[in-house]
Amino acid sequence: MERAITVLSDINALSELLDGARVDRARLVPSAGKLRLELEVTRACPELQTVERRGLMRRRRIPWVTSRLRLDQVKDAAVQRLDGLPPGQTPLLSCEAIPGGYRFVVTTADGLRLQAVLETLSGQFTDTSAPTQSP
Repeated sequence: MERAITVLSDINALSELLDGARVDRARLVPSAGKLRLELEVTRACPELQTVERRGLMRRRRIPWVTSRLRLDQVKDAAVQRLDGLPPGQTPLLSCEAIPGGYRFVVTTADGLRLQAVLETLSGQFTDTSAPTQSP
């Protein structure tokens, strides 16, 4: 799967797709006088699930895939640890329009929050591996 990121609805759709995903790596890289945010995530692919039969029992198998999200034109970024965050209550990705750009937030299940201010929404989401049966 490959998807361009250019409008808020792209981030909202991506947030739904990455529900329950795990952030493996996040990094900020210098790029043309600004920063570029790169996230590597492992996500489930329920659209590719299979059902195995073993006698009377059925078992669903949902494959996993690693993916990369790249966002360009990062003006500012901050990382903080959130204490007492209830698991599963906060989406992995969120984005909102602010004066002069966008605020993009990544919140991991263990309470790490990365907040980036973007000039424009410009980026790419790409699956980087073939689906496998274990994360």
